[in-house]
Amino acid sequence: MVLPRVIILTFVIVILIPVTGCKKNEPSDSVLVTTDGIDLFAEGIWVFKGTIVSMGNEGIISHGFFWSESQNPETDGIVIDLGPGTGAGTFSSIVYDCLQAKTYYIKAFAKAGTAFYYGETLSFATPDTFRRPVIDIDHNIYYPVRIGSQVWMDKNLQATRYPHGTSIPKVEDPATWFSFSLYSQAYCWYNNFGAIGAVYGGLYSWPAAMNIASENDIGPGRIQGVCPDGWHLPGDDEWKELEMYLGMSQADADGEEWRGYNEGGKLKVTGTDLWQVPNTGATNGSRFSAFPAGYRDGGGSFRDLGLTARFWSASKRGDYALIRQLDYNSSRIFRGTSGLYEGHSVRCIRDSV
Repeated sequence: MVLPRVIILTFVIVILIPVTGCKKNEPSDSVLVTTDGIDLFAEGIWVFKGTIVSMGNEGIISHGFFWSESQNPETDGIVIDLGPGTGAGTFSSIVYDCLQAKTYYIKAFAKAGTAFYYGETLSFATPDTFRRPVIDIDHNIYYPVRIGSQVWMDKNLQATRYPHGTSIPKVEDPATWFSFSLYSQAYCWYNNFGAIGAVYGGLYSWPAAMNIASENDIGPGRIQGVCPDGWHLPGDDEWKELEMYLGMSQADADGEEWRGYNEGGKLKVTGTDLWQVPNTGATNGSRFSAFPAGYRDGGGSFRDLGLTARFWSASKRGDYALIRQLDYNSSRIFRGTSGLYEGHSVRCIRDSV
């Protein structure tokens, strides 16, 4: 899988084991590339690093890494092609589809003309257990959380583009938000402040969350919407399944407004760093880790950061969509409707378990 170059700020260094020597490139006019290291960036995410020391005379038409469980990754491995080299210097790529308890070998390369030039082969071993991350199109990192027979993301979505690459309109101006039609697509950060979005996720209009432009775009079955490939926007019945697994009765799950007893507390992160006092009943026993991201109302105003969390469902009732809401002073879960033009959080659920 080829991933764009990223800027790495902090690393935890893993032990590197040299396996073979690099191809010797003595002349100063030849290409010289080195494999510099393998860093653990986050749980289940590794960063490969290399350097083009010398560009040679022909010009580098391709560079990157080969990696594999084989000790000869250049012949038996996966290629990460970062494209033509623009000059001597360091390069890197992230990898997040490793398996548990495996040893992998990597080798940096550069190609000039028809010739390949390689750095040395390095290896790293993955732990016996770790969570495999989910990375959206904008390279935001999420981790899967199994709750009963479902698998949910562990935090609110932050994507600013749909999985196929199209940008979601970012709307900051309240007057523009107020003038939305029923199926206007938009997202924003709370108070238009990106640092808040980095913690609490984005606020999406329902058409943006669904990736639809009209009633006719709503198809049967699962709706991927803004969620990454393999994930989708949960329907009302999937929210009910979650609630009943946490202890809610079928009668309560089918009801409206505030329902249940302590199921909402099992969804909320604990403490009062994010939720305001008293954060009633919060245990996060499900590891769902609900944040109080607030919401944006139909008039374009931001409401209740630290006080409430509102999540879209993929289910619609007339010109309104069904939502779930958690509050700082309740351990119950609200089920009701919201205007399609309001801005709420998105929490994705995996297609298969």
